[in-house]
Amino acid sequence: MATKPAKRLSHDYLQALATIFAFMLNNGFEPRDLPAVCTRALKRAESKARLGKTAPPGELVTASLVLHAWHRDRRYLNGKAAPRPIRLLGSAPSVEALIRVQRKTDDPAAMAEHLRQLRLIVPCGRGLYRPTSDAAVISAHNPLVFQHAARALSTLLETVAKNVRGPARSAPLIERTAEVPDLPKKHVAAFRRFSRHQGWLLLRTINDWLEARCVRRSARARHGSSVRAGVHVYAYVAKERRALKGQL
Repeated sequence: MATKPAKRLSHDYLQALATIFAFMLNNGFEPRDLPAVCTRALKRAESKARLGKTAPPGELVTASLVLHAWHRDRRYLNGKAAPRPIRLLGSAPSVEALIRVQRKTDDPAAMAEHLRQLRLIVPCGRGLYRPTSDAAVISAHNPLVFQHAARALSTLLETVAKNVRGPARSAPLIERTAEVPDLPKKHVAAFRRFSRHQGWLLLRTINDWLEARCVRRSARARHGSSVRAGVHVYAYVAKERRALKGQL
């Protein structure tokens, strides 16, 4: 007979998988497609567990890096330190050139066009474009949204696993939650504004720290090994979850 802790653990995994499956179904997957995806994912997980492989950065991450560089690189700023309009394609300064710097890709022109389709960049006259913001935020249903959610979950689980299994001498990566179970609904709107502002300040500070220390693509070959590092912040407002029968 399974113990109570085992039952709780099984329920937590069940809840996580159910959330993933629901997200997939809401984004165009059919129920009949899930078994094949699960089989492929299991094979990849087994290989990853043996070899310690990590997933390469996705398009949404590259988009974020491009928008960040556009707001920080002096070559792409005007006299008021605001992003200046640039061409979509071609040599620097252009969106395509920004993509080439941030990530080695087979078709940076196609990705630049994708950013335009997602309205992360918008035309501003004379064949020039400007960013809509300094962060990659996508509201429409798009494969990048699914990629972002899947990658965020994967990164979270990897962080928890490293904290649990890592050497005793190494300091754990931050993985904390600030939560109350009984916030009055009248404060939800204020919480949205407050958490968005504080999160923006935190990410801007951390981004500046990372940007000052990262290795430029031209120097990576001679610099040696490097790792992907960052902080993911999100806020949530959720209904109270019912306890399992017999759960502590």
